[in-house]
Amino acid sequence: MSTRYPGTLCIASLLLYATVMPSAARADTDACTVLTAAQVGSAIGGSVTAGTHVTPTFVRTCTWNASGSSSVKFVTLYLQTAAAYDGGKRMAAEMAVAGAGVKPASGGDDAYYFVAGNQVGLLVKKGSASFKVTVYATIPLEQKEAMELTLAKEALAKL
Repeated sequence: MSTRYPGTLCIASLLLYATVMPSAARADTDACTVLTAAQVGSAIGGSVTAGTHVTPTFVRTCTWNASGSSSVKFVTLYLQTAAAYDGGKRMAAEMAVAGAGVKPASGGDDAYYFVAGNQVGLLVKKGSASFKVTVYATIPLEQKEAMELTLAKEALAKL
């Protein structure tokens, strides 16, 4: 790096920050306000605890823990920007190896299931926002996909 232009890196960083910040701010919606425990419980066919954040300051992810002896362990909703969705979809398509890949889905402006082994997550893009909903359970993939699609429809109504 040249010492003749020491402020160039700082200015470039500020411009990047100004460009990215508005879209990142939209992703800071509290994920626990997008779905209710009743909606999550209805979709998985059992009761769940109230949604919680991993840390109080990171509100883009919400987790609902299943109660009782359900085969579902927990459900997560992760909010992100449309740009993050687009990048993730490109990367997921490149990972098309045995046991991992992209499966088309319906919902929003674009949607897909990312399948890796016995896990699946539904990613949906609507306008400048997107989200991933995942049901963590020891059940067939098709059942998880159906639950995730039900939850995605509920989330789309609020985004």
